[in-house]
Amino acid sequence: MKPLTAQARQQAAAWAVSLAEGALPADRRRALDAWLAADPQHPAALRQARLLWTTLGQLPPEQRQALQPQVAALKTPSRYRWPRWAVAAAVALAVSFGVYRGPDLWIGLQADYQTVRGEVREVALPDGSRVSLDSGSAIALAYSADERKVRLLSGAAYFIVAPLGGAESRPFRVEAKNGVTQALGTEFSVARTEQGVDVSVHQHSVRVTLERGERSLVVAQRQAAHYRNGQLQLTRQTAGDDAWRRGWLVIDRQPLTQALAQLNRYRGTRIVAVNPALRTRTVSGVFALNKLDDGVGAIRQELSARQLNLPGITLLY
Repeated sequence: MKPLTAQARQQAAAWAVSLAEGALPADRRRALDAWLAADPQHPAALRQARLLWTTLGQLPPEQRQALQPQVAALKTPSRYRWPRWAVAAAVALAVSFGVYRGPDLWIGLQADYQTVRGEVREVALPDGSRVSLDSGSAIALAYSADERKVRLLSGAAYFIVAPLGGAESRPFRVEAKNGVTQALGTEFSVARTEQGVDVSVHQHSVRVTLERGERSLVVAQRQAAHYRNGQLQLTRQTAGDDAWRRGWLVIDRQPLTQALAQLNRYRGTRIVAVNPALRTRTVSGVFALNKLDDGVGAIRQELSARQLNLPGITLLY
């Protein structure tokens, strides 16, 4: 059986959005029937697309933003005039359905160093500092005569800072979202997540300051901090803060949605919990980054969930 074309997948996604709006008018129903009859693969494609529709709410913000250039290019199955939101939703569904892939191009244009999904590597910075980039991470350098500034554009990074002294008098700072972390020692990590920014100190200390300087605190060795939406607080350091550097993913009593977000940073196939009752369940585990399929299986068994593998996406329900 011949594989589905990208256009057929887009059309299935478009019909899924149209059906989600409610009962179709008679002319649209006839158009859908004609499309289903045009290819023996269309009915199965539509069934998959309608199932994937339920996952749209979990697409991360950065992926939704990356889809905007694709909205105008969507080929719908007829001349029916669609609301703009429905076209955008169909594009997003088509992404989950395997039509669109690739990194965030805007981040790629800004980045000096970037890792793809599943890649972890260390790079040397111009001042002799070293930084390890987690999977799907990107940084941009903004070194000047007054400071050594690194902008964390996505993902997580572990910094081993060349200390002050001798010819080096510039402070070392890492900017992430609406805050800045300044090194007062040598080793720390910074991670951007959907929940905010996490800072973890592994040697000496750092100072974390919110964007407008309205709040600042010193984070000592073996401590951590979290900031989001103008709120800054100390938190506990966990074993998973830098486990990725050693090839492990540590999930410690996290809601399933957060655990899956971490898994998705390393896996080529996105995994989504469709059943709302599963999303708030708490899971824990230590998984090897090179055997994450085993980790998915362990979580599925722990939750007594079922698994459906589709092109570009895996559903838990």
